[in-house]
Formats: sequence, structure tokens, C-alpha cells
Amino acid sequence: MVAGTNGVPPSAATPKTFGTLLYIEDNPANLRLVERIVSYRPGLTLLSAVQGRHGLELARDHQPRAIVLDLHLPDLDGTEVLARLRGDPSTRDIPVVIVSADATPGQVTRLLAQGADAYLTKPLDVSEFLALLDRLFNRTATPCATTT
Repeated sequence: MVAGTNGVPPSAATPKTFGTLLYIEDNPANLRLVERIVSYRPGLTLLSAVQGRHGLELARDHQPRAIVLDLHLPDLDGTEVLARLRGDPSTRDIPVVIVSADATPGQVTRLLAQGADAYLTKPLDVSEFLALLDRLFNRTATPCATTT
């Protein structure tokens, strides 16, 4: 069971969130983890893509409220996916959260400068990820620039 602070399910004191989250990730274990985490947010729908090109199509077709993007994909590098998302008028305003094991300060700074709204490290901190989802899906127009 994925649990929040003090063993309480993360959704216990959290308002319902509504919308679609797109997760572009090729690792099945990471996909399963995020599926379980998202299940604690009633009203949140998860779409997933294991390739960057498919993720770009899903982003254009479904207009998710946020995108979680891995950097190491089999067909396109995550930085290229980010550049294409930011270059497309139909996806440029969708918040993008990078999730990667590469958390060097230069990497984080570079990707935030290239348009990522947040950068989280693997292994994923469940509480931090849920807090970020809550900010993204319940937010006003203020961008989220959380990094770890």
C-alpha cells in the first residue's frame, strides 16, 4: 500500500482533483507506481505513453492538465519531447514535470530554463509527488517550480 505521512492514505485529507494527467515513461515499474499514486486522487485520469512520439500525440489529442515526463525514452530524448511540447501552440501551456534519476544541478537548471515547470528525482518521493499533483490540479494560473 502506498501511504502518506504517518501511514494515512494520501487522499484522506485532500480535496478531490479533476482532470487528466499524461505520464510519458517507458519503465513498467514506474508506470505501475504512478498508477497506484494517482489512484489516491479521485477524479484524476491517467493516460500513459511508453514512447515520446506517442506522448506528443496524446498531449495534442487529449490536452491533459499536466504531463509527467521521463528523460530517457526509447524513441526521443525527453528534452526533445519537452522542446516539442513547448514549441506546439496546442501544448505549450500544459505544465510539464520532469522525473529523472539525473538530478545534477546543471541538469535541473537547464530543463527548468527550457520550460519544465518542476523537476522531481527518482526514486519518486510519494508525498512530494502527491503534493505537486495537488498544486497542479488545484492551482490557479501560478506555475509550480518545485525541485528536489
